[in-house]
Amino acid sequence: MPRIAPTAFVFQPVQLVRPAEVVAFRLTEAILAGDVKVGERLPSEQALSQQLGISRPTLREAIKLLVQAGLVQVLPGSSGGLFVISESVPAELAGYPVPDMPAAHIPAVIQARRLFEPQVARMAAREGTPADFERMHAAVALSEAISRASPRQPVSEDTALMMTIASTRFNIAVARATQNSVVVKMMEVLLRRMDAVRMAAIRGLDDITLSARSLRESLEAIESGDDARIEAATAARIDLLEKAWQRVSRQGDGKPARRSARR
Repeated sequence: MPRIAPTAFVFQPVQLVRPAEVVAFRLTEAILAGDVKVGERLPSEQALSQQLGISRPTLREAIKLLVQAGLVQVLPGSSGGLFVISESVPAELAGYPVPDMPAAHIPAVIQARRLFEPQVARMAAREGTPADFERMHAAVALSEAISRASPRQPVSEDTALMMTIASTRFNIAVARATQNSVVVKMMEVLLRRMDAVRMAAIRGLDDITLSARSLRESLEAIESGDDARIEAATAARIDLLEKAWQRVSRQGDGKPARRSARR
C-alpha cells in the first residue's frame, strides 16, 4: 500500500477545564448578568450544590476560586454565609473559556454582531416580558448613573469596567427577552470575545455619555417595536464600538490590554 502523507489540517489546542472551574464560570455568569448583586448572600452550601447538581467538594473548590478572585466572601456564624462582594469578574472567570483572539479577528466579531444583534433585538421586542424590560431599564439606568458621576476625559479603568458591565447586562437582558436559551449562549460568547475590546473602546470615547445614550436609544427602539428603528439603533451602537476601537488600535499595537487578576 502506498504511503499516504498526513493531512495538512492543523488542530487547534484544547482547553481543558476542571469541574470546579465550570461551576465558578456558572456563578460568575449570574454576577455579570446582575442576577446576583453585591451584598447578596448566596444559597447555603447544601442548597447550592443541589441546584447545580454537583458534589460539595467540587462546590468548595469553586468557592475557593471565587474567594481568590475577590468576588465572594465567606463569613462565619449563624448570620454568615457566602456573600457577593464585587462585580469585577476576572477575565479568566468571565464565562466558559474562549481562546485568545488575535486583534486581526476583531473586525470579524464586529461583523458577526452586526448580523446577529438586530435580529435578537427584534425578537426581544416581540417576546419580551415586563420583567425582561425591567432588567433592560436597570442596565440603562446603571450606565447613565456611571456616566453622570464620571468626568468625560480621561475615562478611568474602573469607569470603563462599570460601563462594560452595564452594557453586558443590557445585552444579556435583550437576549433573554427572546425566550431562547441558545440565543442567550450565543450572545454570551460574542460578548466575551469582545470584552477587552469594549473596555478599550469605552476608554477611547471622547464623551462617555455617548455609551449611555446609545443604550437608552436601543432600549427605546426595542420598546417601540419598530423594526427600522431597532435596526438603526443597534447599528449605531456597533458603529460607536467599531469607531472607538479603530481609534484605540491606531494609537497602539492593535491589541487590547490584558487585565491583571481583577477586572
